[in-house]
Amino acid sequence: MCGRGDQSLTWADICELSGIIGKTPTSNLEPVYNIAPTTTVHIVREVGGGRIIEKARWDLIPGWWKKPLKEKKFSTYNAKAETITELASFRTAWKKSQRCIIPMNFFEWKRPRKKGDPPFHIFPTQDPAFRIAGLWDEWKDPESGEVVLTCTAITCEPNEFMAELHDRMPVILGADQLEAWFSAPPEEAIDMLKPCPSEWMTANKVSAYVNNTRNQGPECVEPDTESD
Repeated sequence: MCGRGDQSLTWADICELSGIIGKTPTSNLEPVYNIAPTTTVHIVREVGGGRIIEKARWDLIPGWWKKPLKEKKFSTYNAKAETITELASFRTAWKKSQRCIIPMNFFEWKRPRKKGDPPFHIFPTQDPAFRIAGLWDEWKDPESGEVVLTCTAITCEPNEFMAELHDRMPVILGADQLEAWFSAPPEEAIDMLKPCPSEWMTANKVSAYVNNTRNQGPECVEPDTESD
């Protein structure tokens, strides 16, 4: 599961991670250290043959959903790789190749989790953030008429590194996989939904400050040396 993120990135960081060259920022990019589902994240998707950075709601709302958002009682911030072609929430976006990446690091709580336990901050050994594979969709709010861009992070079985913490992990792509991720047909892209190498990942135990989704700032990702 990937249910809490850290997107304390610059515009240049996201451009570097997603292979975007020469793009001028189109929105303010404030660092967000504690992202929860249903809040806003920056994603990268292809539109008109080019990659763009956009804000999206982290909890995919299928385009076919015609009811008010308050009536949506199911969570779609994660999509399991094993069922992504079957579940109604995701299969249309997958079939239409509405794929994106979410440039983000994440937090995970070690299983079994107890109330008040602090999480681990998971981040790459080299890059400023992971390239998390995702899907996007657009939903029209029946009450306001607003078209809302939404996304989900795709998860898979854990690699050896993540298995020490949890039984799921996000699908993480390498720089050399981006072209195929955005352009391959669904029947080929499905083979990319697998754990990344363990050596791509590292972690620090951080404080329980992160447990409250209202808490923000660099304190969220600072290693907790007092509990060691």
